[in-house]
Amino acid sequence: MRRDNGRASSSEGWMAGFRCAPWRPPTRRVKVAPDRRMSDASPPPPDPGPHPRGPSTKAFATLWLTLFLDLVGFGIIIPVLPFYATSFGASPQLVTLLATAFSLAQFGAAPVLGRISDRVGRRPVMLISIAGSCASMLVLGLASALWMVFAARVLSGLCTANISTAHAYVADRIAPARRAKYMGLMGSAIGLGFVFGPALGGLLSTPEHPELPFLVSAGLAAINWGMAFVWLPESHRPERASTAEPTRAHGSSRLGAIVHALWGTPLGWLVLVNLCFFVAFSSMESTYALLLEAEFGWGAQQTGGIFAFVGVVIVLTQGVLVGRLVGRLGERRTLLLGMTLLVVALSILGSMKVPWLAFVGSALLACGNGLTTPSINALVSRSSGAGDQGFHMGLSSSAAALGRIGGPAGAGVLFARVGPGVPMLVAAGVVMMAALVVLARVRMPGGDA
Repeated sequence: MRRDNGRASSSEGWMAGFRCAPWRPPTRRVKVAPDRRMSDASPPPPDPGPHPRGPSTKAFATLWLTLFLDLVGFGIIIPVLPFYATSFGASPQLVTLLATAFSLAQFGAAPVLGRISDRVGRRPVMLISIAGSCASMLVLGLASALWMVFAARVLSGLCTANISTAHAYVADRIAPARRAKYMGLMGSAIGLGFVFGPALGGLLSTPEHPELPFLVSAGLAAINWGMAFVWLPESHRPERASTAEPTRAHGSSRLGAIVHALWGTPLGWLVLVNLCFFVAFSSMESTYALLLEAEFGWGAQQTGGIFAFVGVVIVLTQGVLVGRLVGRLGERRTLLLGMTLLVVALSILGSMKVPWLAFVGSALLACGNGLTTPSINALVSRSSGAGDQGFHMGLSSSAAALGRIGGPAGAGVLFARVGPGVPMLVAAGVVMMAALVVLARVRMPGGDA
């Protein structure tokens, strides 16, 4: 009997373990095998399919808590890091470079860690990433010079693979039609982390102990690591993957593998859409507080309330609405709906003259974000085989990191030299162009039209 049976059993799901697939008559295989033989020009085989019941409750809860604690730890440092760096003599320009250093490290490391997760499994990469986060926070808390602050942020960026690996984990265990719902639930963990993290960071920061938020963040990462080590099982068995590694099939260079994965493929268009989305969203994030101050004279308290409102609406959208909308509309139409809401919201924010429009625009912005992010991730997973989920999620994360680098830089120039609302209007135009790309180019096999 052919050895294909061992590989075919992976389509029965991760819970099947090492059980072989049921025996099938050889005559049937002989009849269909010549017709299904793939040429070099054929597309990669589809994902063999995860277990229809998805992950166990404990595994999914651990994954959710892992992301939540990771983002709480990350959010803790957001309000205090600029002042902490300033205490070491950093100028405002150097303070902004901290975010750039983090994003550049993430941009380079995300595809590499994604490929490693495809080769050795998701669990080791998750554990390494959490441990790296813990180490980076300890370095920050114990820093005695500015270079240590930069080193900690670079280390954190290099180890930030939790989100993309978690999405690959979901793709390993969830049937394609249900992935957007589960990725929306993952997004709710991220959103809640950003709601609670900054608030906790502000409470912990004191002039006597400025390092306390970072040490607490390191403690949360240590707890996070222990939970993942004990309760998070492996979801991906590399030896049973049905697709060949891109680096071996299409050249030995990593750059060649990236070009092959992106050039003219559905994945490439989705990565471009994700890049545009993060350019637009990070442009909004970096200038929204300045816009509210310029238009209405709002300070940190009012602006913080707006951002908390946005976070809560994102959590509700991703936790409640995404699954239902995807069930009715499909991932592609849900993505287009989310992008439409983003265009409307950014247009409102860029031209608003009365304060109540800030709440209307923020609500639409949060809904648009909550629908767009899990839909993109679900579509990326649909365009990936079982052997390259992590690599492709890493490429999407790299595009997000690149957007976070370029978006704020361009938005700052537009805000200062053209007008306070211009970055929002330009961001609306960027999202509109990305929506046109989705309309013209994104057609997923077996997905919605």
